[in-house]
Amino acid sequence: MDEQAFVSLLQHVLTPDTQIVKSATQALRQDYYTKPEALVALVHILGSHPDQNLRQLAAVEARSLVPKFWGGKKGESKIAPELKAQLREIILQSTIAEANPLARHSSARVISAIAKIDLPNREWANLPQILHQAATSNKASDREVGVYILYTLLETLEEAVSDRSQDFFALFSQTINDPESMQIRLNTLLALGKMAEYLVSDHDPQGVAAFRNTLPHMVNVLKELVNANDEEKANAAFEVFQTLLIVDPALTSNHFKDLVQFMMELASAKNVGDDFRTKAISFLLSCLRYKRMKMQAMKLGEQLTLRALEIVTEFKEEEDADDMTPSRSALSLLDYLSASLPPSQVVVPLLKVLPSYTSSPDPHYRKAAVLGLGMCVEGAPEFVATQINSILPVVLNLLADSELKVRQASLHTIARLADDLPEEIGKEHAKIIPAFIGLLDSSDGLEIWKATCNAVDAVFVGIDREEVQKYLPDLMPRLSRMFQQEDLVLKGAAVAAIGSTASSAKDLFMPYFEDTMNALLPFAQGKDSEQELDLRGIIMDAMTGISESVGKEAFTPFVTTLMEAAYYALKLGHPRLKETSFMFFSAMARVYEEEFGHFLEKVLHALFESLDQEETDLLEDDAEVKKISVGAPAAVEGGEIDISGTDDEELEDEDVWDELTAVNAVALEKEVAAEVMGEVLSHCKRGYLPYLERTVDVLIQKLQHPYEGVRKAAVSTLWRAYATFWQLSEEDGNMGKWVPGLPLVVQPTQDLAKFGVLVMTATMTLLKDEHDRGTVTEICRNLSETLKLCGPAIITDSNVLEELCTQVIIILKKQHTCQLDIEEEEELPELQESAEYDWILIDTAMDVTLGLAAALGPAYHKLFPPFEKLIFKYASSSEATERSTAVGVIADSIRYMEGGISTYTTQLMRVLLHRLSDEDPETKSNAAYAVGLLCLKSQNFPEVIKHYTAILTKLEPLLRLQHHRLRDNACGCLARMIMAHPEAVPLAEVLGPLIQQLPLKEDFEENAPIYEMLVQLYRASNPNVFVMTQQLVAIFSQVLSPPEEQLKPETRAQLIELIKFIYGKDQSVLANYRNLVQLATS
Repeated sequence: MDEQAFVSLLQHVLTPDTQIVKSATQALRQDYYTKPEALVALVHILGSHPDQNLRQLAAVEARSLVPKFWGGKKGESKIAPELKAQLREIILQSTIAEANPLARHSSARVISAIAKIDLPNREWANLPQILHQAATSNKASDREVGVYILYTLLETLEEAVSDRSQDFFALFSQTINDPESMQIRLNTLLALGKMAEYLVSDHDPQGVAAFRNTLPHMVNVLKELVNANDEEKANAAFEVFQTLLIVDPALTSNHFKDLVQFMMELASAKNVGDDFRTKAISFLLSCLRYKRMKMQAMKLGEQLTLRALEIVTEFKEEEDADDMTPSRSALSLLDYLSASLPPSQVVVPLLKVLPSYTSSPDPHYRKAAVLGLGMCVEGAPEFVATQINSILPVVLNLLADSELKVRQASLHTIARLADDLPEEIGKEHAKIIPAFIGLLDSSDGLEIWKATCNAVDAVFVGIDREEVQKYLPDLMPRLSRMFQQEDLVLKGAAVAAIGSTASSAKDLFMPYFEDTMNALLPFAQGKDSEQELDLRGIIMDAMTGISESVGKEAFTPFVTTLMEAAYYALKLGHPRLKETSFMFFSAMARVYEEEFGHFLEKVLHALFESLDQEETDLLEDDAEVKKISVGAPAAVEGGEIDISGTDDEELEDEDVWDELTAVNAVALEKEVAAEVMGEVLSHCKRGYLPYLERTVDVLIQKLQHPYEGVRKAAVSTLWRAYATFWQLSEEDGNMGKWVPGLPLVVQPTQDLAKFGVLVMTATMTLLKDEHDRGTVTEICRNLSETLKLCGPAIITDSNVLEELCTQVIIILKKQHTCQLDIEEEEELPELQESAEYDWILIDTAMDVTLGLAAALGPAYHKLFPPFEKLIFKYASSSEATERSTAVGVIADSIRYMEGGISTYTTQLMRVLLHRLSDEDPETKSNAAYAVGLLCLKSQNFPEVIKHYTAILTKLEPLLRLQHHRLRDNACGCLARMIMAHPEAVPLAEVLGPLIQQLPLKEDFEENAPIYEMLVQLYRASNPNVFVMTQQLVAIFSQVLSPPEEQLKPETRAQLIELIKFIYGKDQSVLANYRNLVQLATS
């Protein structure tokens, strides 16, 4: 091999000329890297060449060739044993002697690569001893190299070092406190971080104990680096502490609280650099991600919340929105805290300090308060909704603050409140919208106008059509004026507001439709700048609301032009445009339904193309860059080369995928594409049939995607597809309406049966191991809805049914993978509270039990016992939401099981009677509904009747309450009790108070049992009801008038028959009620 030519090519790789680098790289690959002599030459270069950049490059390249030519798993060695011995000596001595840190580290990695092959084959057996000697040398540079090479060995040789942990700890306990060199202390910290990845308390309890003893010294190293303002070294140290959150928890359990406390102090320290503070907040965010339950058990939420809020006061107006500063990181922390911990630990303490912040003379505190409040809404919307009457006046007051930045922050928070509490904020339109109009008329400038438009966009989602009408004449001209401004970002905000307004106004938007379309359409073609592309996407998004408000007839003249614009936008390489084009397709499918069929081919081609994108290409390209292009001068001079492992064997490691779990633009695009498929197939059902098989194949694969958003979207669309084509099969007469119970009474078509097995199998596989809480929630939601809509066909396999029940029980016990921290060594105390998202998961799991009850009917009583115990536990929770939900689940379980519930009458009656006296109105209301159903459905008559007096006693005061739903359910309960056992009810005493509450004001479902009970009493010629006929016909007149939803069709039919009966007996009774006379004589 021509070594001189070889060296020349390596030098060419280091030149800044791209073409020369490319040519040299190709020649090296083709002519040299296929021969073992290249590895030998590279070792000689890194051992003796005077150019440190070339030595470093030689080390990087040698490392990539070691697995190929040194032997080991990939085949026999291509290098003679004697030569190997020489090369080992050369590289070991040259590495220890290397003065340049970058070249030294690169060379150390080559030693590690060789040792990875040699040590398992009992070669280079004296290497650990040599490194130990170097690490304990009197010379600091030797110690530094020795520890660093040991660190690189730990990265690659778990098996070879795991049995010698005590030797390593004996050494590292000294070097972590090295008196001379920070680099040695840092290298030790890195090595201990690698050891943490191997240590398992069950296998090496002594090693775990030794690590615990060393951890405080590791923290001291980080402190020193922060105090020295050494950002590069500190970043490496922070990475180690991040790693400690995902290893065996026994390693950190003794010191975890102290570690969190230290990071809190560091995050709050204004005298250290922003980067260190941001890294500390990032660690705290990771604690919430990986140790959420432990953080809750330690009750750290309040302290974290107040610290974060204080940091937000440092927000600077000149901050770049893309820079992650401590204040921005603190806002993210508040967001994550509210989603991860119960409201009592986050929102409650924030609300306690809110008055002192909002009344502060310092505008930074007022701004921090309102921004912090906004960040907590998404994680705890139900709790915030209960406090809205006290929160909203504060926010609206700050909307008129003397400081522009506070007014702007208030607008952001109103938008966030409206995003998560649309109905609650929509009800306050009379206070909010006039303030918006005032701000649009103000001279506050672009930033306030943008924020106001964004707030309009959010708030109008929750305002009813009739209420929107009064604001259109004032609001639309102002939004139009905003759109006419030159600033493209303001134009985009105005367009979004117009789209939201149109969506809420529905047909009332028609007077503004034509002018709006003429103004927007030219900008729907923009492509000359990033801002024009952003605006184009916002316009396409707004078109979804506009099209659905005016309907297909009015929108048809524009649809072809806009569809073409959406197709073209897919080619412009702008992620936001792709997503808005996809969402526009879904809106058009909703508007045009089956008429959308002629667009399907192009639309689905785009969606499939998106879902089929290869994300692994990113990894492969990056690997190639690392292998060859690291030698460019900028890379060498600008900092240490990334030499974190590039050989093929490492690239094949599954752990590489852990690095790809961060959300990227392609993953977000795939999530939207999968969701849009669900919208399109459920509205353009028949046209979609030819594409169904491919859709299922693609989405089944996406259930294993590393990004949870894609998995959620795939689950949802698969089940929407199943339900949609089940509905089609019923409509086409290919099968009858399903009947509850197993074995199946009505068989699905062969294709549907196969479809169900395929999707159910894939879903259950995902459910068992899914670690993302939101994805498990989505699975439960879809299974519940499918069981209720399509019946028991998906659970005919007894193994599948058993597994589904098992998984639901695990969730209800809060023991599912997604509900636990990474395996904790210690058993945490049972937590009495839940974060709202944790509760949503349990709520949807309970809903799966109702899906099973609906699908199985009376036969569900066989599956009920294990669910019953857990649901009873939630029914006695200290949390009102949990009690009311559990009692509601009991009620619906009774409804579906009908007579099958009889076995459980005693225990159910005991629980429900207790809940009839609950302090929470919702729980009490659900209990009244459940008790009535139990009295009506249970066939254990003696057990039911013996409780009638107690029930009536508890119901009597409920009829006098002003809580409409509670009062309505109490009336429904009485009606069902009378229907079930009229002889056990003192009708003369009960009917009067019941009739006084009619007609019902809120819960119209309870009208069915009430009026059916009255019909039943008339049929039985009960004198107690006949004497009340004159009172009742006035009520009948009201419920047989609009709104129609007061009565179900079957109840309406029975009541009309009763009216005819009464009219036949005595026409004068109906004389004052024209509508009843018409019904009686029709």
